[in-house]
Amino acid sequence: MRYATTLGAGLLALALTGCSGVLTNNATAGQNGDNTVTVYSVSGPEVTDPILNEFKAKHPEIKVNKIGLPGTGEAFARVRAEKDRPLGDVIWGGSSELYTANADLITPVELPNDAATVAKDPNHIWHATDLLFQAIAVNTDKFPDAAKHPKTFEDLAKPDFSGGDIAFATPKSSGTSYSLLTTMVTLHDWDYVNRFVRNARMLDGSTAMFNMVKDGEVGTSFINEDLGAKWLAAGVKIKLIYPEDGVSSQTGSAGIIKGAAHEAAAKTFVDFLMSKEAQQIMVDQVQRRSSRNDVSAPKGLPPVEQLKRADIDEKWASEQKDEILAKFDDAVKSAG
Repeated sequence: MRYATTLGAGLLALALTGCSGVLTNNATAGQNGDNTVTVYSVSGPEVTDPILNEFKAKHPEIKVNKIGLPGTGEAFARVRAEKDRPLGDVIWGGSSELYTANADLITPVELPNDAATVAKDPNHIWHATDLLFQAIAVNTDKFPDAAKHPKTFEDLAKPDFSGGDIAFATPKSSGTSYSLLTTMVTLHDWDYVNRFVRNARMLDGSTAMFNMVKDGEVGTSFINEDLGAKWLAAGVKIKLIYPEDGVSSQTGSAGIIKGAAHEAAAKTFVDFLMSKEAQQIMVDQVQRRSSRNDVSAPKGLPPVEQLKRADIDEKWASEQKDEILAKFDDAVKSAG
C-alpha cells in the first residue's frame, strides 16, 4: 500500500492562498450557491444512512441527493456515460483499485483528513473511507478439528486439505474474491492458484460464498470480516482466521467526479467521510473498520497492527484486471 506524506509547509502555503486543489479548513460549501451534493453510492443504507444523518446534522446548509447503484463498476460506467456533462458530484464506496483504474473520471484533490488515514493515494484520486479485511471462515460444526484448521493461504492449496471443498466466488462477479485472487498471486504466484482451485467449489457471487460456510454446506470459505463478526455475535458457529502469510484487504474509497457541478460541496462531503466523527460512526454503528489510524477497530476485530497485510501492487491489480481474470479462468479449466 502506498503512503502519502503529511502536509508540508509548502502545501499549507498553497492552501492559505486558495489553491483549488486543496480544501482548507475555512472552505465553505455554500459559496456561489454550491449548497447541493449528488452522491453515487454503491453501499447499502446500513452503511450510508448513519453517516449521512450525521453529515446533514453538521452541514444543514448542504442538501444531499443520494443515488444508490448496485456496484462500483456500474457507478463508474454511469459517470463515464455522463463524462461530457456530469450529473453526479461524488462516488462513494467500492475498492480503491477501481478508482485508480478510472482516474480520468476523478478530480485529484488533497483533503485535510487524508493525513489521518492509514491508506493514502499519493495521486489523491481516491480517499479512504473504511478498511475491509477478508478472513478464512471455518464452520466449526462441519470442520471441528481445530488442529487441522488452515493458518495460511498455503494450507488451503494442499492436496490433502482436510476441510473438504472450499467455497470460492468467481472473481468476475465478486470484488471480494478479486481482492483474494490478487493476494494469492502476490503471495504465492500462479502456481499456487492452480493448486488452490483444485480444492475450490466455484460459485457465482460473494453471498453464496459467505452463506455456504455459515450454513455448513462447506467447512471452509472466505468472508468479509465485518459480516463474520456480526455472525459470530449472533451465535453462528464459525471461526475467523487471518492468514499468517498475508491478509487480503480492500480500501473502501470515495472520489470527487471530474467536472462536478458542486465541487466545493463535494470536497466538504468527502472530507467529512474521513473525519474522526464519521469514522467513529463507521465503527460503532456500521461495525466496519475505520480508515483512520486514531480510531480503534470494532469490537471483536483485531487491531490492524496485529495483522500482516498483503502488499498488493494496486496499479497491476487495476490495469491488468482482464488478464488476471483470464488466467484465473484458465486455471479453473485446467483443474477440470
